[in-house]
Amino acid sequence: MADSLAVVWRSAAVRGRQYHGAVIADAAGRLRLSVLGCSSAVPHPAAPAAGFLVEWADTAVLLDVGQGVIRRLQAIRDPRELAGVVVGHMHADHFLDLAGLRYTYPWGEAAAVPLPLHLPPGGAARLDALAEAISERPGFFDVAYDIDEYDPDVPLAIGPLTVTFRQGRHYIPAWAMAIESPDGARLVYTGDTGPSDAMVDFARDADLLLVEAGLRDERDDDPERGHLTAPEAIDLAVRAGARETLLVHYAPDRRAEIELLCEGSPAVIRPAVAGLVRTVQPAAAVVAPSG
Repeated sequence: MADSLAVVWRSAAVRGRQYHGAVIADAAGRLRLSVLGCSSAVPHPAAPAAGFLVEWADTAVLLDVGQGVIRRLQAIRDPRELAGVVVGHMHADHFLDLAGLRYTYPWGEAAAVPLPLHLPPGGAARLDALAEAISERPGFFDVAYDIDEYDPDVPLAIGPLTVTFRQGRHYIPAWAMAIESPDGARLVYTGDTGPSDAMVDFARDADLLLVEAGLRDERDDDPERGHLTAPEAIDLAVRAGARETLLVHYAPDRRAEIELLCEGSPAVIRPAVAGLVRTVQPAAAVVAPSG
């Protein structure tokens, strides 16, 4: 079975970069994903909330920034050097660490290079409300971030990467994201969503799919669905025909249970863990083994 994994799980020094025990093989000219956090909203020592670093050459983009994510990011790069941050929806476990990130900037003066922050429609008002909630001055975030609200119907260009959006099925407006690199590799992140045929279509043939699996049982959800169980997440990935899938947004204590469910799937699906790194290759670049 061909696998685009470019990580060696050992602490020995080898050629490449090292992050929390994961050694990343050199993969020049490829899209890279680092899982900073993939837990649910409930704090857990094993992983922060949602946060995924996507890199192409010198361009680095952070998808979501839930609580605990910035500390993990600081272990591998200066967050202030990001090309951008993109938030899928304005629930705390997807944007709350924007406050922590703000404190890395000068206190009483504007940042020399503001960080591009791309929020969903209505997100700027929520960020202002966060500043007030933490007893900070008006404009607290504005001096550090270059804030804009993206139009989900229009592709967003960040350096050589292109981000497109699709609305998910959630309790508040929430958007999935697809990131495409110059070589045609496509990473899809569902964000928070309930069962959705539209999301299956959006994730179609993804080279790497990140799909949420926040529920233990669908009876734990609201009548209007907003999350997926692990079997529903696996079904979405199989129906979409994703080449590889990582389940995210689950309670870390459920990892063994979810691994067993993934083993029964006909597709390449496994739970994500904080510190995991993937090199994402387009299907055309993967050569099947001979014989």
